[in-house]
Amino acid sequence: MTDNIKKRIVELLLTFCMVTTGSVFVCAVYNNIFWPHDVYLNADVLWQLLALAFLCSLGNFIHPYREVSRRRELLNKGLHYLYINAVVLSCGYGFQWMDRGNVLMLAVMIFGILFVFVVVSFVIWRLHARESENLNRKLREYQQTGE
Repeated sequence: MTDNIKKRIVELLLTFCMVTTGSVFVCAVYNNIFWPHDVYLNADVLWQLLALAFLCSLGNFIHPYREVSRRRELLNKGLHYLYINAVVLSCGYGFQWMDRGNVLMLAVMIFGILFVFVVVSFVIWRLHARESENLNRKLREYQQTGE
């Protein structure tokens, strides 16, 4: 297995874990807002959250592992965000987490999507930045020892 494939798999698993954690957090907040008293959650919700997190994690493949222009990077990020919204809102309606006519539920769900998307994107960005810094540091060290 190549290093590129290993990196993609590790990033997919990391994203899955972060999205799952964020989804559970948003689910807890969402339930406290809309059903504050004695909510009984069916165990199916846990499987639904895991399926949702997996589908959302697949959106990582929108981003190539090569240099792209800033404009293309922003386009990819926008497409990724639209993909996440489509997945979460489709699942939300399909799993009956939301009432179709309740605009407040939709607004809270979209805010939750944005929150998790921003946090996960930031963490992934920081990890990539740290990896780039390490590679640059190693390259400088290699160049200095070679001179």
